[in-house]
Amino acid sequence: MRELSSGLKSSLEKFNDKLQQKYQNKSNLTDQQLKKLIIQHLGDFKLIEELAGKELKEWTKNGPIVGVDGSVNTTGKVYPHYLTLLQALAKSTTEKEVIRHEIFSPLSEKDKEKIFRKLSKEGLDNAQEAAGKIKTSLLAALEVKVAYESIKQCNPQLIMMDGSLIRYYYQAEELWKELVDLALAEDVLLVGVIEEIATHQISKKLKEQLPVQMKEMYDRELLFGLLKKGEMLQFKPGIDFKPGLETVFLRSSSGPGVIGVDILKQQANKLEFINQVIYSLTPKEGRGIPIWLDMVDEEVRITNKMMELLLNNYLDPALKERLFHSKRKDRIY
Repeated sequence: MRELSSGLKSSLEKFNDKLQQKYQNKSNLTDQQLKKLIIQHLGDFKLIEELAGKELKEWTKNGPIVGVDGSVNTTGKVYPHYLTLLQALAKSTTEKEVIRHEIFSPLSEKDKEKIFRKLSKEGLDNAQEAAGKIKTSLLAALEVKVAYESIKQCNPQLIMMDGSLIRYYYQAEELWKELVDLALAEDVLLVGVIEEIATHQISKKLKEQLPVQMKEMYDRELLFGLLKKGEMLQFKPGIDFKPGLETVFLRSSSGPGVIGVDILKQQANKLEFINQVIYSLTPKEGRGIPIWLDMVDEEVRITNKMMELLLNNYLDPALKERLFHSKRKDRIY
């Protein structure tokens, strides 16, 4: 065991050295140089202010803010012997809520048919991969459905959805179009708040102007510590990251990282105001996410304890043991 620990230590030290070479390389641009390059080719940086409490309260008199999030939990590990519970919640700041649920399992004849159709339609040859894609689409569809219904029931001013709006475009296309049409008709602002930024559009578009070590960096890496608190990066017209959407990056808290904010192109004239709302709702010493979205996340989450309780109460114990029990849980060490 000592030899293994020593090997792991050595591997981590080497990995750390490589990361330092990449991210602390003296040939990399300084923050000022990178900002200047972005301004020249991509967009502008702008400091925004929080809305005064009175101003925000006055604005929401005409309709609340709604947060939308979803949750997934699975029992069983290996295809097809697993059961997945999915749940989505839209909750308004006036405490009205819409919730939807779904159960998915390859052991269900209905879901098995979905998997076979997916295999045939997309030319896949792996049923497990097809099932995974279906689960992802089901959650996206649930979130879009509760957002749509919240417009009907809550008459909100703004809907904040957890994550990029582009995933709804790809994973629940028809439902997403219906939601967009309704939001535009009812003048409801649709916003995606992205905590884990996984894009690398900046380095792609600046590739020829960047030093070698920075050419493959992701947006979160390039923008880390680059923006001031309350500063956003807005891209120039014609620089599109995602179809039908405008994306900005915002440093919404004291932490050095940024969040992404997606809005509909048709609502681009409200971009700065939307970011002011998000900034106003975000704890300044937090991780950059509006507090209302965090509250919705906590409420919708299907925890392991909740999952176990549901299965123990509503699933036959013999079937649970036969179909979903993991042998790993029987280990004595």
